[in-house]
Amino acid sequence: MKKTLCILIIMFFITMGTAGAELFSDLDRAITEYNAYYEELPSPLKVLLGNEGILANITMNDGSQLNVYLVTENGRVDEFEKVTQVEDYKPTVIITADEDTVTSLINTADPISVYEAASENGTITVDPVGPVSTAKFLVYDNILEPGWNILKSL
Repeated sequence: MKKTLCILIIMFFITMGTAGAELFSDLDRAITEYNAYYEELPSPLKVLLGNEGILANITMNDGSQLNVYLVTENGRVDEFEKVTQVEDYKPTVIITADEDTVTSLINTADPISVYEAASENGTITVDPVGPVSTAKFLVYDNILEPGWNILKSL
């Protein structure tokens, strides 16, 4: 009985790590695809995603945490890594999301709609850090995004 219980506990911890590893692998593939097409992004999004250090805190379905850090340069992702000590990083943007939201964003053909719905229901938040990043997001939210939406509707 003790042997069976030990095996079950070990299997539980192995699968906890596997879920995070699988999502990290999926994110890595999504970033590779994003980088292949990032030049096709609308200019306002390129400005917003410009040169950032982004820390993403993802709450996994099993309750564990997957933290990743990525660095963008001119809108392209140049660095991407799994993070164990978040305090070792100085992000300019912090994203908080749950596993299902991230999986939906990766697997959808319409990530903007998925993001907008997740943002409205609170399953994803994007918080700029520091005055420069905050100002950039304010300009995007109040000027660039509404202007871009007007141009798209013409």
